[in-house]
Amino acid sequence: MSSETPAPLSPNAPNARENLTGSLPRRSRRSPVGVGVAIAIAVVLLLVGLGGGYLIGKSTTSSGTTTSVTITETGSTLIYPYLQILAPYFDANYSGVTLSPTGTGSGAGISAAEAGTYDLGGTDAYLLPATAAQYHLINFPIAISSQLAVYNLPGITSHLTLNGTVLSMIYEGAITNWNDPLIQAANPGVTLPNHAIIPIHRSDGSGDTFMWTSLCYLSWSGWTHSYGTTITWPTGSVGAQGNPGMVQTLGSTPYGIAYIGISYLSEIQATAGLQYAAMGDNNANYNGVVNATTHLGQQNYIMPTPQNISEDAALGLLNLQPPSVAVSLILGGVPGATNLQLGKGGTNATAADPTPYPDTNLEYLLLSTHPSSASHQRWVVTFLEWSLAYGGIYAPQAHFLPLTPAVIGYDMLALAQVPVSA
Repeated sequence: MSSETPAPLSPNAPNARENLTGSLPRRSRRSPVGVGVAIAIAVVLLLVGLGGGYLIGKSTTSSGTTTSVTITETGSTLIYPYLQILAPYFDANYSGVTLSPTGTGSGAGISAAEAGTYDLGGTDAYLLPATAAQYHLINFPIAISSQLAVYNLPGITSHLTLNGTVLSMIYEGAITNWNDPLIQAANPGVTLPNHAIIPIHRSDGSGDTFMWTSLCYLSWSGWTHSYGTTITWPTGSVGAQGNPGMVQTLGSTPYGIAYIGISYLSEIQATAGLQYAAMGDNNANYNGVVNATTHLGQQNYIMPTPQNISEDAALGLLNLQPPSVAVSLILGGVPGATNLQLGKGGTNATAADPTPYPDTNLEYLLLSTHPSSASHQRWVVTFLEWSLAYGGIYAPQAHFLPLTPAVIGYDMLALAQVPVSA
């Protein structure tokens, strides 16, 4: 894996926090440049794909296979359940071609893609454009996901209300007990236990950690651990490997809290004692008080419903700067979120998107533009094109959302860079 950590902001800046409001260009809240072109491309390609079994001339139909082909993928455990769902449907359409995904964590997926040891590297943390170019890789969004703040509180089965500032303070070690006044103030009528909180984090290189630490970083200026796929966690935090390990560890850790990808919602619901929070949009401070200077509004607590996830994605995708599709959707997108200080960095909710769920993400597959075999790469491209045409049908099974037409259009433009042969 490269030494540069995938992040929503440039990690090379001398003061990354200053970069939040300073050197990064701010895009106005309107459609990004080229979005109309991208949507037009997406519509045409999808019509061709749904009508003819393929999208563009690079791909091939099942009749074209003469030998066994295995498309290898490794990486994000958040993406893994989705790829497991897609694999049998794709395989059934292309005789002799097998999609073989493995869940090893985004850090491993990025490393594998950079080394060229797998066809695809799955990651929740995009590569910065310079890093992608260095390793001849494409950030290929495949779906829209989200992340849950999950806890194991004996006797409490309701959805607590927690925002990014409080969650940051918990993982920083600034809030240590469940009945802390800040948590209690956000949850009137709930009798919270006077018991130490046990934060659980990913011990492997993880795109979920990238998402979570980005949320912490943007939500509270007291956060001291930066953001990325790996960080140095405060003493007392418990490590677990992969999203399955997070569910298992939290299930056996009363009074624990963990960040877990939404594709494991069924496992969370099947584990006794686990529940997830409604997450605050940080449009007010952590007490829900309107700020007199910024005039930020009342704190909203938002459930991770498909509608609310789509609203956050709509806000974040306004920050796309084509041809790059590397963009954070956390808190409505970077640099779109404003006033990123001490829990006041909000989602820029609008009348059209009033309740955006703040911990939302694009899921990526990393694809080489310099494959060792162009004939093998045509099958990799075939899968990606098939996923754009049909993946949205199956995305809800993983609690994901389909890509927007604009992102599909940018994906198709990116695939045009990949050499393939018959």
